[in-house]
Amino acid sequence: PMHEITDVISYNHYFGWYGGKMEDNGPWMDMFHEKHPDLCLGLSEYGCEGIITYHGPNPACKDYSEEYQALYHEHMAKVLNDRPWIWSSHVWNMFDFGAAHRTEGDRPGINDKGLVTHDRKIKKDAYYFYRANWNPEPMIYIAGRRNVNRVKPLVDVQVFSNVEEVILIVNDCQCGKMKPDSLKVCLFKDVPLRKGRNEIEVRANDSKKQLIDRCTWILQ
Repeated sequence: PMHEITDVISYNHYFGWYGGKMEDNGPWMDMFHEKHPDLCLGLSEYGCEGIITYHGPNPACKDYSEEYQALYHEHMAKVLNDRPWIWSSHVWNMFDFGAAHRTEGDRPGINDKGLVTHDRKIKKDAYYFYRANWNPEPMIYIAGRRNVNRVKPLVDVQVFSNVEEVILIVNDCQCGKMKPDSLKVCLFKDVPLRKGRNEIEVRANDSKKQLIDRCTWILQ
């Protein structure tokens, strides 16, 4: 009954991190909105921990990987975009921050839910997902770039960009072109890698300059 006192309310359930799965967020919001159509519903916190040295081919809840964090925020962005009746949403958090009681992740005393590392020096993949969506300045970024050592000869290359078209080049060979989807994501599927060092490059032509991003992956 207290929830009907204020003009607006917000929840932070963290489905897909502290319990359940990320796909539970949308149905819960729909259930609440159907049950209480007159209550103005928001999302006070959402996010999950991402550590820039944790990687893997199959991102999963509570693996602390940078890939799962990005995947989680992509999913939540779609959930929120599809529900215009959500009055507000708040990404948790901009920066990793101190939390003396925590003993999770790769070191005690740090909450790794930030889009940027605790020392403010490294912007995580999820940061660039929001930059592509929220900042009009043209940009292009290869996600998963810190997952350097690869074990599969076919990989997916994910790119965040707000330009018209993205070109993928691997080892000086053009592998394809793609327009970013509604969430500013390009996903090039089953891109072949050669044994050893592989140079990954993406390009896009903005009206003022050519945008280029590069990284190196090594197939074991």
